[in-house]
This record gives sequence, C-alpha cells and structure tokens, in this order.
Amino acid sequence: MKKFLLATLVAISSHSLFAAPAPQQNLEIDPAFKNVQTLVQAKNFTGAYQELERLSQAGNAQATYNLAYLTQIGQGTTQNNAKALALYEEAGKKGYSIANYVLAQNYATGGLGLKQDDKKAREYLEKASNQGFNDATVELAVLLFSEGTTKSDQLALKKLEPLIKQGNYPALHAKALYDISQGFKNKDQKTVEKGLNQIQELGKQGYIPALMAIANMFTNGNVTQQNLPEAQQIYAALAQQNVPEAKARLELVNKLIAEQGKTPKK
Repeated sequence: MKKFLLATLVAISSHSLFAAPAPQQNLEIDPAFKNVQTLVQAKNFTGAYQELERLSQAGNAQATYNLAYLTQIGQGTTQNNAKALALYEEAGKKGYSIANYVLAQNYATGGLGLKQDDKKAREYLEKASNQGFNDATVELAVLLFSEGTTKSDQLALKKLEPLIKQGNYPALHAKALYDISQGFKNKDQKTVEKGLNQIQELGKQGYIPALMAIANMFTNGNVTQQNLPEAQQIYAALAQQNVPEAKARLELVNKLIAEQGKTPKK
C-alpha cells in the first residue's frame, strides 16, 4: 500500500470532494429552467419559487423537487417541513428518483419532523433504486450485505453488478469492503487481498471513501500492518478538503503517534 501514497496525495490536491476524474458532461441549463436561473442570479428567490411553482403545476418533476428543497430551507417561501415533505412525495411519484432518496434519508435520520422509521427508509430507498438512482442502489446493497444471509448477499451482489461493470466507484468500493469482510470470515486471504487491491486502486483515483478506509486500516492495524505516519498524511490531506471525520481521525492519529513517542523503544 505504501507505493501509492504519493500519487494519492497528488490526486487529493487536484480533485474536489469525491472527485475521481469524471467524464465531461453537457452543463447547459434545461431551457425550462432558464428563467429560474436568471431570477436566482438576481437574488429574486421569491420570483424563482413562483416560476418553479408554474413549472411544477405543468408536470415538471424536477421543479417540484426544487420547490421541496426551497420549502425545506425556507428560501423564496416560508420554511415548512410538512409542505416540503408533501412536495418531495409528489416529485417522487412523478418519477424524480432523488426525491425518493431524500425521503429515505429523512426517514432514516428522523429529519423533516418525521419519526425515524427504518422500514420506510428502505421502502423509499428501493423506490429510488428502481428509478435508476445509483447512490440508492449502492446504499440498498450495503443494507442487504448487513443482513448477513446468503440470500441477501446474492441479491446485493446482483444489484451492484451492473454498476461495477460501469466502473461506478461507490459500487466498486462496497464490493471491495464486502470481499474483505468475507475473506476474513472464511479465512480466505486471496479474497481479502482482492478487496484490498480494489480499495487501493480507488484510492489512487482520489476516491475519498476509499482513502478514508485505507487510512483507517493503517490506523487500526487490523487488516494491514499499522502505519500511523501514512495514516497521518492521508488524514491531513483529507482534512484540508474538509472531508467529514478526517479532522477528528487526524487528531486521534496525532495522539497515538505522541503516545508511541513516549514509550521507550525495546
């Protein structure tokens, strides 16, 4: 693992959060939203909200989703969780997958004034996945892996397979972590190494969850040999990008290194 660290840090410095190099996409604004964009740029959020309402009433699912978000944060309108929830529901029913994913997250965490409900969270996650939202599919696969049955594992792998063939980083990462856990469970070192190699490859591409996983492994020493200086460098680079948990993990590693320094070498 040591060999890839320098390239990894270069990748971190040259890419944004979760930014393995992405293919160039057409960033032109949907013509239906040009008026909205103009109003937002003029900081006329009330006008933008009203224009989105017009589009939503005409059946535009993305406009309905945007209304839900603006209502949730209270921009261009009065903040109202109940109304935001209804709008997310409406957008999801219109086929806007991200709306169902947002509902899944809020049921999982008890957001938007909802009572935490894991069953509902999974229901909306499945809806988002069935509508083609890749993040939902990966998250659903991880939930299936956590059930720990042969049937659930096979279903999770089936869901991930198309995304893995597409080179989807989150799917590759989820499969790699599964391979590592299964390898340890079955005492199969080749499967463990297969997972580790995939994590390493994702790390080389600057994929931040993989880098966090690698740094955690270097810190804990339970999968690979403990290497606190390596972990320190990765966490430090990630903390500079304000990656969640990286700063706290860096502080932990700094303490561990300081404690080791106090211990006389044998």
